[in-house]
Amino acid sequence: MIIFNGYKCLLVFSILCYLTRPVLSDCLNAPIENFDYFPNKIAYHTEAGRRDFDVTYHNTYIVVTTKKFLETYVLYCTATRPADAPVVTTSYIQVPVNNVAVYDSSIVSFLEILGEELKLKYVLDKKTITSPCLQKHNDLYELFNAANTTLVAGTDVIFQSQPSITGGKFVSIAIDEETSALKGAEWIKFISLFFNKTDVAKEAYDKIQQNYLCHVDNVSKVPKKSKKSIAWVSLESDNTFTIKQTSFYSNITMDAAADPLISITSNVEVEELHKELHDAFIVIDLSELTPPNDTLDSWKRLFGYQTSGVTLPNFITQKRLFRTRKLLNNMAHDDWDETSPSRPDLVIQDLLAIQYPSYQKDYYVRWFDKFAETGDVKILTGDQCDENTFGLPKNDFGTCVPKQFTGDGKDIDGNKVPVKAKDGDNDNNDNDENKKKVKPGFIIAGALSGAFVIFGLGTWSLIVARRKYRERFVKLRDEHEIQSKGVKEVNEINK
Repeated sequence: MIIFNGYKCLLVFSILCYLTRPVLSDCLNAPIENFDYFPNKIAYHTEAGRRDFDVTYHNTYIVVTTKKFLETYVLYCTATRPADAPVVTTSYIQVPVNNVAVYDSSIVSFLEILGEELKLKYVLDKKTITSPCLQKHNDLYELFNAANTTLVAGTDVIFQSQPSITGGKFVSIAIDEETSALKGAEWIKFISLFFNKTDVAKEAYDKIQQNYLCHVDNVSKVPKKSKKSIAWVSLESDNTFTIKQTSFYSNITMDAAADPLISITSNVEVEELHKELHDAFIVIDLSELTPPNDTLDSWKRLFGYQTSGVTLPNFITQKRLFRTRKLLNNMAHDDWDETSPSRPDLVIQDLLAIQYPSYQKDYYVRWFDKFAETGDVKILTGDQCDENTFGLPKNDFGTCVPKQFTGDGKDIDGNKVPVKAKDGDNDNNDNDENKKKVKPGFIIAGALSGAFVIFGLGTWSLIVARRKYRERFVKLRDEHEIQSKGVKEVNEINK
């Protein structure tokens, strides 16, 4: 005999409802009216006025608008385009997409985090790919040619970093030097919309942001005088120089407890460059140098430091000139361009490591290599592919341990500076000189005054105690005399 329990029936009913609920694939053939096929919504970490893109949800489609390029995309799950979608639309994309092309290698790392790298079918240049797994499985994707209409027709979406081609299946990802580090990483949420992976994107971004902000907080008490100055420079094709001060470089430099070099920025001549870089503690070169001009001697020549009479600055003599070419593939293409936009948590750790090796003693610098030292370059190959995570969402982003780090106690010249480690003292404002200091004389006077007060209180307590004792003795003596007198009178009466 079967006995039905109310709770068990409810549980079975709930499981059946879950298993038979409509999913995004059902939307294609037989969409249910008034049913929300996009239940997982984007969770923003940026205020509405400062977002790079906005998302509006409808039951069977999503409207996405990018702020920089003013492009609007309608992502729909039905068999045909929605009739009530916005009139002004850049592209209609049916989701989820299965065949993806990328114009820019920086988008590849976002696909890997989402676990959608198997849907990558076309790239602009196979030689630039640094991902070990995509190097190993390079037979899964081909070279992209926008002029090949048959090839374009076989793709569902084509991601690019600039709107060089608009409309159709082209979608622009607005990440550039004007995009701050965390805002750049947040574009994973935008890309996830095309794969219905909003929940995966949220989990990944939350971990990356948490680690990033943890490191920022850890070094927030580094005193102003201990902060190092960092300059990001580049040699341009017209033989002028650029000192980069755009949002990405300036913001992440300050977040890493360093001072960005504030000066003229573009079309800098060599004499001006030397003047601006003279006091820089660290210089990071972003120039695209090719053999045979990719050696330190060639760099000195190109940057005018081999000219007679020019004194070499400290960042060269002390080997603090870096490039972003420590992690390369077999074709000598660096991983910085492919991975750094999606992983600002690693960028800030690299910046902290080259300033303060003691911050994380066991940390291995990923991208920044010393130009003056050879042999520390690491080559990424297909042999390093982790097949266990290939094609799956990535969830290992490391862990930041909260702590208070106050720098190395030295200024840029190597001189010792006071370092405070007391909670609540933020030395970033460098106001120690204006704070009143307690002199030793005041401390001694205060101690003596306290001793006299304690001595006085002790003496007073002793006097009071003795007085009470004497009063008690007198009282007992009087009572004894009265009692003796009373006994004497009684005896006389009895006589």
